[in-house]
Amino acid sequence: MRNRRGCILAFALAVALAGCAPTSDGGETTGTVRTSEPSEAPASPWRSGEPFPTAAFSDLSEDPVPAEAAAEFEAALREMAGKGGMSATVMSPDGTWSGAVGKANGVRDVGVNDQFAIGSVGKTLIAAQVMQMVERGELALDDPAADHLPPNLDFDTNGATIRHLLNMQSGIPDVYDAMGAEAEYRAHPRRTWTTAEMLELIPDDRAPAGVFSYTNTGALLLEPVIEHVTGRRVVEVMRDGGVLDVEGTDRLIYQPDERPTEPMALPNSGDIAEHRKNGGYLPSRAAATAGPTTGSQATDAPSLARWWRAFCAGEIVSQASLNEMATFDDGYGLGLYSPLGGVVGHAGSSSPYSAWAGCLPDHGTVIVVLYNRDVDDMGGMAGPLVEAVQSG
Repeated sequence: MRNRRGCILAFALAVALAGCAPTSDGGETTGTVRTSEPSEAPASPWRSGEPFPTAAFSDLSEDPVPAEAAAEFEAALREMAGKGGMSATVMSPDGTWSGAVGKANGVRDVGVNDQFAIGSVGKTLIAAQVMQMVERGELALDDPAADHLPPNLDFDTNGATIRHLLNMQSGIPDVYDAMGAEAEYRAHPRRTWTTAEMLELIPDDRAPAGVFSYTNTGALLLEPVIEHVTGRRVVEVMRDGGVLDVEGTDRLIYQPDERPTEPMALPNSGDIAEHRKNGGYLPSRAAATAGPTTGSQATDAPSLARWWRAFCAGEIVSQASLNEMATFDDGYGLGLYSPLGGVVGHAGSSSPYSAWAGCLPDHGTVIVVLYNRDVDDMGGMAGPLVEAVQSG
């Protein structure tokens, strides 16, 4: 993930609530429908390390939000959007809003059902899958990672534990930097990468395990851990009773085993011919085969918002697991951090895509923002929407 820079910048909880330049491009807004009563937001502010307020997310309504709130969210979306295409969803106790603005490609406006690549937002999904396995007793957070890797994967894990892979304390250099990934993906967009090929590029130097340093290598190593422990492909584990077995998330896919389908918001609002030239994945086959470090997952905004609602409600992992994941040491938990103050979530880039997803414990609200261009500050890209929710 190119979000090494963006995530580290975003760890400061005082990130300015600033988006990209506003746009007047056409788009659409919509509300989706599910009959349920809104839930109550927590009565007192939640803090990292405290029991996570899962009840606040257990019964959010997908009825449309009131018109005044919809207008505020649409204005925030237009403030955030730049020259490309952006889609967003807000699920709140008052209902659900989805909107889209800008271009999906050279001729079509983005719609709320367009798929985007989500980059490191996928780290939360991988982490949740690992936590399910911990709950089943298939592995433990403090097990040495080397004990759960395939024997034919010869790699120095630096004595790192599963916990270290999840919380960015493995001491192993960043595979994304070692690959020169952005230039590599642009030069060879149709290349198929294997985990072993990527790991071979990582230099031998290691920092002490237990010291925080944002690195994509942990997520890369967790894929073969999951496959070795279960004897199945990651996507099979996630689909068959795993973290992708969530109602209403059919368009949340795991590449390259699953392919994106129309409608899609293409990279930099490009054309379909270029998309096919790059292998038919988002943003390219090379990025899609590099695992959760770059672009294995793609989704539309409503599907990802439903996933985060279920996750924050304790329906994907237990509340105890969620408590541990959302305890932030050095600004980072287990596949989670706070991309803006008062948020539990993750930001990500699979260049040129940028993504932001998370929940606001004090407001019982989920926010997802997807964009088909690069941004300078992924952690702050949803700022106007977060501000609209927090001030509402």
